[in-house]
Amino acid sequence: MKKILLCLSLFVLVSTCFVTNAMAAPQITEIHGGYGVTATVVNAKGLEWKITINGPAMIYGMKTMGIISDKSATIQTPMVPPAFGFGPIKVTVTINRIILHDIIAIRSGLILGPFVLLVK
Repeated sequence: MKKILLCLSLFVLVSTCFVTNAMAAPQITEIHGGYGVTATVVNAKGLEWKITINGPAMIYGMKTMGIISDKSATIQTPMVPPAFGFGPIKVTVTINRIILHDIIAIRSGLILGPFVLLVK
């Protein structure tokens, strides 16, 4: 009987954690171009992030990653050295979650040197 109660208690605790986590799911709210790429994320404290820029004429700065330090944060490609390339690109912003699926936002655009022009 004690084992059954312990298992049920553990099940309730774990399901409460999943429901709470689902209610406050991380979101990528905005992605901006300019001098590199900037994205705004919410409800993602402590999770890993990655910005990937893919294009046929990318010279460097194609991948940037880190860990989100606040509940709401702005993540961006580094200012020095900036992402650099010419032509059409695909920008992928990813928030990596350990157990659940990743949050991914994809935008296409154009890069001219370090300047990114995004198109939704």
